Amino acid sequence: MVPSTAPPDSDGSRGSASILLDGFESLTGTRARFGLRLWDGSRAGRPDAPTALLGSPNALRRMILRPDDLGLARAFVTGELQVEGSVTEFLQAGALTADDADWAQGLWRDLPVRVRGVLSLTTWALRTGSAWRPLPHPAVELARWRLRSGAQAVRHHYDLGDDFYRLILGPSMVYSSAYWPDPDQPKDLEAAQAAKLDQICRKLRLGPGTTLLDIGCGWGSLLVHAAEQYGTKSVGVTLSCDEAEYTRRRVEYAGLGDRISIRLGNAVDVTDGQFDAIAGIAVSQHLNRKQQRRYAQMLHDLLKPGGRALSHDVCVSETGRKYRDSPFLRRYIFPELNLRSLGESVVSFERAGLEVVEVESLREHYAPTYDAWLGNLEANWDAAVRTVGIEKTRAWQLFLATGSAGCHLGWTGANHVMLTRPESAVTR
Repeated sequence: MVPSTAPPDSDGSRGSASILLDGFESLTGTRARFGLRLWDGSRAGRPDAPTALLGSPNALRRMILRPDDLGLARAFVTGELQVEGSVTEFLQAGALTADDADWAQGLWRDLPVRVRGVLSLTTWALRTGSAWRPLPHPAVELARWRLRSGAQAVRHHYDLGDDFYRLILGPSMVYSSAYWPDPDQPKDLEAAQAAKLDQICRKLRLGPGTTLLDIGCGWGSLLVHAAEQYGTKSVGVTLSCDEAEYTRRRVEYAGLGDRISIRLGNAVDVTDGQFDAIAGIAVSQHLNRKQQRRYAQMLHDLLKPGGRALSHDVCVSETGRKYRDSPFLRRYIFPELNLRSLGESVVSFERAGLEVVEVESLREHYAPTYDAWLGNLEANWDAAVRTVGIEKTRAWQLFLATGSAGCHLGWTGANHVMLTRPESAVTR
């Protein structure tokens, strides 16, 4: 049996927060690593830890009726659940508490305690009106039947408006992990993103006259950097209307219209011939298994023999497989989310006839990148709310904190997978 960490409330009574946390700890056989404060002012749990502020019984009702990250997200997006302290640290504390939960081992030994926990939670929920009537979902949540793949899903995520993304990403408009000189002391996001772009160009061995295909080119940062610093001639492809229009304006403003061509559509429609180098930055997370195989084959077919390709892949670890099926991320952020392990990505590339020549993990760089984006969002909170509304802004706050927590916990990360197309077929 785990001793309770829920102390009496300040007046010495056993308030609602203490009763709720006691029941939770009895049920799970673990100690909560977070604090709790309820709408009645009662408080329990560790005073030095991030604290969940439940503003009404509706917050608990959502989490009881949907006891996964979607229930928590619904309460957070509506503002019924708020966090005192760092949202990222709160999510880490919650994840570690869940990992500590001893559901199977000791179940029979502590069965009376756990039954008492269930009864305590049920009685308390009924008494406070926290169960069981469902509540309307937040307006920004996608219905299950609208979870599409392909261009529709990509545009749902990326066509929120350039102004909103600029608030988060900063002037660089780079939406992938930065490369920090010292990930433990991140300082300048713009410099770290420029370092990442230069790292990609060097890995691809770009130079004057090199032809580059940028799949999922975003707002054109890599294309412009490669043209200005390395003299490349490039094609950028995106499924996002907003990104395509923004990048065309950016290219023209930079005077690079003769060296950079922007296409709205899929890379499979590119008919310019083969390229010396290909970059696919944060593309694979949008692809299901069949699409991933096609993506790998497309890289092979569009790459000249001896050419180099870099796939910047967001991946999950063995311990983070729960992350790949997150209902919160699919309903609010990425309708087409399909995260896979590094091994799965490597296998798909090798089966397409590509040779994997180098893999670099960027997980330690991705966590501070998420932190910087989250800091930008929170610093520009009022402008973000004016741009996309309060619910969408809170959903993105939770998304960025989730990404940071996932990297810190080792659940997810990013990898640079460096590929080449052999001059001749490789016998396997």
